[in-house]
Amino acid sequence: MEKIVGDFSTEVKLSTDEAKDICRLGQMEKCCAFLVMSPTGFECIRMSYPANGTIFNRLEEGTMNAKGEGGWEGCAWEGQV
Repeated sequence: MEKIVGDFSTEVKLSTDEAKDICRLGQMEKCCAFLVMSPTGFECIRMSYPANGTIFNRLEEGTMNAKGEGGWEGCAWEGQV
């Protein structure tokens, strides 16, 4: 897992195994909604403004299959959300 801290956002790059083990990839509703696939692999955009706003809106509207919001054990934002 690699955190890339910017002025207004922090992106987290993840391996496929980390996406499965930490972000619950493939676990339907338990999967973190902020896990995305980029051209370079899996990323967490939980703290990546403004992209995270779309996810927060969709979670509030109930229009996402993945409903996890992270912050659990192993998450880059463990205990912070």
